[in-house]
Amino acid sequence: MASASCMPATLHGRDRGQMLVTEGPLPDEVTDLSAGYRRVPAGKIVNAVTWMEARAPMPGLAQPLAMTRITKPDSTAYRAIFLEIGAPWLWDRAAEMSDTEIAAHFADPRQHVYYGHDDSGDHVGMVEFSVADDNEIEITYFGLFPALTGRGLGKRLMAGALDQAWRLGPGRIWLHTSSIDHHSVIGFYRACGFEPYAAGFEITDDPRIKGTLPRDAAPQIPLIETDWVPGAR
Repeated sequence: MASASCMPATLHGRDRGQMLVTEGPLPDEVTDLSAGYRRVPAGKIVNAVTWMEARAPMPGLAQPLAMTRITKPDSTAYRAIFLEIGAPWLWDRAAEMSDTEIAAHFADPRQHVYYGHDDSGDHVGMVEFSVADDNEIEITYFGLFPALTGRGLGKRLMAGALDQAWRLGPGRIWLHTSSIDHHSVIGFYRACGFEPYAAGFEITDDPRIKGTLPRDAAPQIPLIETDWVPGAR
């Protein structure tokens, strides 16, 4: 996922705000659907998902930002950072986690969170990744603060994240991203050395309806809470 979505990045000459990177492995099953439109129940969000991977570092990507690993994040500060970056793209994991759960999550040495800093030392964004037992790393969240997009920091943040991740010697680094993110996200990740290898979809509960995010979050994503009935007004 990633978006933010989260994370600003320069792509095709434009700096996007966030990229959604959602946690979770590639599903084993393949769903064979006939062509055509489908409706889902009110309160659900459907994402078209693309899985992408990098097998080796990409030379000359960008000047990496300075990255600080936070091994024991303050839960209140972490939650505020996560939601400032991610709420515009419907990230709500941190809102669902208690302080104890956040502490336990990052007490696991396989879970990494880094804060990125610009040349003045200011905090500009965050990256999370998870190191698996099979010598793979999944980038789970990646993004800039919304007010800082459009400044060319996206690729530098990704360069900093990948620099940290490749130092651990993984066989590959992977992520998946979502259609509720910016339309340029696939191109951004390809420009950072990732290539698509699978596609699918994800159905989730709308966090604005279940109450983990404000109802006015992500106004660009329709909030549908009443099932449509033919002929009804």
